[in-house]
Amino acid sequence: MTDARHAKTDFFSSKAGRILRDVLAAVIALAFLGLVIFLAAMLTAAFLVLAGVAMLAGGAYWLWRKLRGGPRNGDDDILVATRGPDGWTVDLGR
Repeated sequence: MTDARHAKTDFFSSKAGRILRDVLAAVIALAFLGLVIFLAAMLTAAFLVLAGVAMLAGGAYWLWRKLRGGPRNGDDDILVATRGPDGWTVDLGR
């Protein structure tokens, strides 16, 4: 019995076989190039989506800080409302 791995085939030895081999090699190379370009486009799109989400989150945080105000100082006045004999009284609690 002959081992199929070592058997010599003459399929690509003819002119038509060489042309077919060249066409197959070109198709495989173009498919690989197309895959690389497709993956690069997908990675770029994913990066742009993440950058957009980060910009939206940053804008939301900036707006929240603007509406909420900056960090509070320890010098802020606290108003304390107490009920006195003549009604409610607001005192400065420290």
